[in-house]
Amino acid sequence: MRAYATRSLLVITLIFLLTAQVLASSGGPPELNMNGESTVLNGCNCHGSAAPSAASGPSADVVVSISGVPSAYQVDTAYNLTIKVEHSSNTAGGFLLSSNSEGTFSWADGVDVRPAEGNGDPESSSSTNGNISHSDTTDPAEWTIAWTAPSSDIGDVTFYLAGNSVDGHGSNDDADSWNLLSFTINSPSSTSAQADLATRVISVGDYQSLFVSEPDPEALEHERQLKLAESVFTTGNTLFFSSLCVLLVAALFQREILERQSGDGPSHLAKDLAYPEGLKRGLISGVMFIIGLNWLASDAPAYLYAPAIFCGFWAAYGVYRTVRSARAEPVVKDIL
Repeated sequence: MRAYATRSLLVITLIFLLTAQVLASSGGPPELNMNGESTVLNGCNCHGSAAPSAASGPSADVVVSISGVPSAYQVDTAYNLTIKVEHSSNTAGGFLLSSNSEGTFSWADGVDVRPAEGNGDPESSSSTNGNISHSDTTDPAEWTIAWTAPSSDIGDVTFYLAGNSVDGHGSNDDADSWNLLSFTINSPSSTSAQADLATRVISVGDYQSLFVSEPDPEALEHERQLKLAESVFTTGNTLFFSSLCVLLVAALFQREILERQSGDGPSHLAKDLAYPEGLKRGLISGVMFIIGLNWLASDAPAYLYAPAIFCGFWAAYGVYRTVRSARAEPVVKDIL
């Protein structure tokens, strides 16, 4: 029994070690990638490690940009920076940003940002002077953070930004890719600080690739199958309820014709019972008409508003039968 448990533990451990390399890091990239190199300098191979573009380096198809960047910083001044990762087919993504521990990063509650691995407690911190990353894969891939400049002139500050674009399938397949960006904010004593106080947008990647992309045959077929399934579902339900309504209406007409031919009709109903019964059915009819017409006005599927309107007519027919029952002459059994 002990030998069996030991073998089971070894198998589970081996499976975990093998699969750990192919699972994406949705909670933020680590400081070092799987090659033991700095992620922010050399790229993130936790996504797209099997892809040719990832094996050869950054992909120009991923546009990484950061806006609100000043040409030069002022001491103890906060700057709002917006990071974006864009791709022609992927909308989700993540990032890792480093300022070489110069200045302080901060962000508002609810923003999917955290101190990067090894830079503080990611669960409780909302600011850090170390690297920061996404805390969860974001769709669309956009984050707004603040960078507060150092409290003294320490010279130029260089930033490094890694951004990855993912298809959201949870694994590092060849649809995931990444790109790198670096930039410098000059010191307060530089010429740029005195000549230009405007902020900049800095980006890397091929913007044309965002608008010119090869269609994915599998994605197109998946979309076609979804539309086909929705069409079959909608058409099937519409035909089913339409046929049911036709049969019920035909049965009611047949009933009315046979009753009039034979001189029969609904049984007598005392007026003290007929009034509340008619009122109840009238209210049900009105409610079902309102629901059905609202669905019709909001372009809801026919299989929703058509049955609702039919139920309204059915309840109205109940009011008609109640009125006929109240007007029917009582017979002996009704009197007894």
